[in-house]
Formats: sequence, structure tokens, C-alpha cells
Amino acid sequence: MRSSTKWYVTKLAIAIPLGIIAAFLAFYGAFIISIIFDDYKDSPDSTYLTTGGALLGISALFAAAALLTVSAAPHRLGWLVLAVVAFLVSALPYASMVGEVGYAANAVLALLAVGSAVAYLVRSGQGPARTG
Repeated sequence: MRSSTKWYVTKLAIAIPLGIIAAFLAFYGAFIISIIFDDYKDSPDSTYLTTGGALLGISALFAAAALLTVSAAPHRLGWLVLAVVAFLVSALPYASMVGEVGYAANAVLALLAVGSAVAYLVRSGQGPARTG
């Protein structure tokens, strides 16, 4: 295998799980929003819209990361924007909305933010500041 082929396979190995996470979150967010049309509901409609909408937004973050990963163009600004948005979204209090699973959501979003920041630095040809 040539070096560029190995690099493409590596990029696909990173993008496929990101795409799967995005698809699952989009499906689950749409399912939660669809509960609005059920006859029996435990909570008001605003709860389902807020939770489902948050999941759809998080799904868009993972989809953007997957697309930026497989893209051949050096989307440096895209990685920076994704890192900042993922960091801000990871600070939201999901634990108060969905319980203990919310802590896992915060951790995964924080990892996405860190990974996007690293991708921004790598794509821009800069590395962390070196001393010495």
C-alpha cells in the first residue's frame, strides 16, 4: 500500500465511527421529537423539542467532523469552528436533562472538541509551541 492510500484508510477509519454516531443521534433526536404526536406523554412538548433538537444539533457536529475528516481540502477554519462549537456544547448541563448518560455526552463532546483542535493545528502546519 502506498503512503497516501494508508492515510486515506486511516481517515476513513476515523470518519466512519463519527458518521455512525451522527446517524444514531439524528435518528434518536427525530424519534424524541416524534413523541410530540403521541396521545400519552410524560412531559410537555417543549421537553421533547428541546431534547430532540439538542440531539439533532450534536448530530450535526459529528457529521461535520466526519465530512471534514474525509475531505481532501485543508479546511483549517472549519476545524477551528468545530472545536469551538463542540467545546461550548460540551459545557451544557446534559446531566440535568437526561441523567447519568449526560456525563458521557459531555465527555464525548469534549473529546470531539480536543480532536478538532488537534486537527486544526495539524492541518494548519503548526504544532504546539515548542520550547528549548
